[in-house]
Amino acid sequence: MFTSEKAQRELPTIHNHKNRNHRRWQTYLVLPVTCLIATSLTISSWTTCSWRRHTSTEAQMCPTLREGENPELIWDDLIPSTTGQNVSWCPCYDDSLKCAKLKVPLNYLFAEGENATIALIKYPSNVSHIKEEYRGPVLLNPGGPGGSGVEFIRRSGASLQGILGHEFDMISFDPRGIGRTKPQHVVFADDAEGATWRMRTESDPLPNTTVDAVSRMHARYSVLGDLAAKRTALSSPYVGTPLVARDMLSITQTLGWPKLQYWGFSYGTVLGATFAAMFPDHIDKMIIDGVVDPNSYYSGTVYGNLVKTDEGWNMFLQSCVEAGSEGCAIYRPSLVEVKSRVNDIYESLKKRPLAVTSGLSSDSSHEYGLVDYKYTHRLILRFLYGPYGLKSLTPEQLASALYEAEQGNGTPLWQLGKEQQERLTCECASPDHPQPPHFATPDASQAILCADADEKYSYDTVEDLEDYFINLAKESEFFDVWPIRALCLGWKFRSVERFAGPFVGNTSYPILVVGNTADPVTPITSARIVSRGFNNSVLLTQNSAGHCSLAASSICTARAIREYFRQGILPAQGTVCDVESRMFSRQLGTAAYPAADDRTLMAAWEEFRQSSAGPHMPFGIV
Repeated sequence: MFTSEKAQRELPTIHNHKNRNHRRWQTYLVLPVTCLIATSLTISSWTTCSWRRHTSTEAQMCPTLREGENPELIWDDLIPSTTGQNVSWCPCYDDSLKCAKLKVPLNYLFAEGENATIALIKYPSNVSHIKEEYRGPVLLNPGGPGGSGVEFIRRSGASLQGILGHEFDMISFDPRGIGRTKPQHVVFADDAEGATWRMRTESDPLPNTTVDAVSRMHARYSVLGDLAAKRTALSSPYVGTPLVARDMLSITQTLGWPKLQYWGFSYGTVLGATFAAMFPDHIDKMIIDGVVDPNSYYSGTVYGNLVKTDEGWNMFLQSCVEAGSEGCAIYRPSLVEVKSRVNDIYESLKKRPLAVTSGLSSDSSHEYGLVDYKYTHRLILRFLYGPYGLKSLTPEQLASALYEAEQGNGTPLWQLGKEQQERLTCECASPDHPQPPHFATPDASQAILCADADEKYSYDTVEDLEDYFINLAKESEFFDVWPIRALCLGWKFRSVERFAGPFVGNTSYPILVVGNTADPVTPITSARIVSRGFNNSVLLTQNSAGHCSLAASSICTARAIREYFRQGILPAQGTVCDVESRMFSRQLGTAAYPAADDRTLMAAWEEFRQSSAGPHMPFGIV
């Protein structure tokens, strides 16, 4: 977080670390780009040059850490590359990953002014870049806004490469305002202040539970907007999605490739659609998966996200009916009856929240609290992102925890959702163990969303916000845990570069659009809108609940994605892929796929599902 006005002007690393003179440096060989790229507003109109694979080398210095040091310390010592130069990759985290930093204009309208520094990460191809078999870099975005690409590749780089092929580099980055990229967007002075604010927000009632709930929400987000206006003037105007789209072109071309290969999830589809509309001639391959309607997103209306949420919830409840009393702990003979049973649990939690203290050890400092309706409804919405089961939350676990809550025991529900709870911890540095750089940017989601949205909704009254929830309730019973419209109340900043479409046109290669039939937050209707806008794009529909294609296992979907990236083959228009995943049944093993190639592909797919635990939750809501 910015520690002084001077520090903000210079856009440095966030913390000054003492006793860092022990840092060692090693020389590695890296590959230069053979073409200078312009970094002006018209970045796509670079001068004619010969794009080719890298063939020469130059020596660069890479920092190393002492044994036992926090691996995040390496980011302070990485020397940023600049566009038009080679990206200087250095080993990081473990032997399988490479990290780098890239300077780009903070504001492309004034390219000679100050810079932003983008944090990059790569899970490298095992094919030499000079070989014809090498297929280039694939940029990935996990969603958000606010998702860290660095964390995404750390968790899922190997499995993503297993899906697409080892001939590709898997590359991502922390977008502007986020994580290791500078400048960070940080509203609060320190972790304690931020955690205290968010814990107070957690205690506020939901819109449908008290007479003052909406007005409290309005007041709270208005305060946050004022705080951001006073504290983030040097970051908030520079985090908008159009700027990040320009960064992606800078990254791709600095890597030596004239056109982008991209796979974006959730909010990453807004980023992809924005890139496609701004730079239609710079697309090699693009998949947008779990599609947000960019028109709604940029307008700030944010209606339409939840039109399929209840359908996914009903699929879970119907699966409970079909599983029977032995398979589902909240079983009833019909969908109506099991839904009524869950609603009774909700009503009980509204009146009598459950205390959680039993069965805890003496050092369980974060394993106590209250399980109430708000906690439970948010947990269920989060579950609907991956309703076929993730390691952290399976259908059987949710049904069993709801049954226990019905009996007056809130501990199982608390255990399922405790990782989402705000925690306040203090870590002190010592001369031998300097505190690592501060990379938590929980407020960046709001900054990006509000930088992009139409400013008129910043002036919503309490009555406007009440009308929003009334209308949203027509979409879904989960309207009360989806307060996106409130996030930009009182927000003073908009991006220095604005873009609101149109999201139409002819791209240099057709886009593959992927959507699930019952996605809880990015409905298939949004995928259809975007697919219609970009000529020759193909919509692949996955017949499943859950958020994005990775919510379920589908050999049909996985093959289509792999063939698109490897061979440029698009599925037939109108393709609908069924899934092998089932709720309330034994997890599929790779033995379900007779062909060896399919078993390998689906093993990587399942590893990706579990390692990512779903893309970054949209808008930081759940």
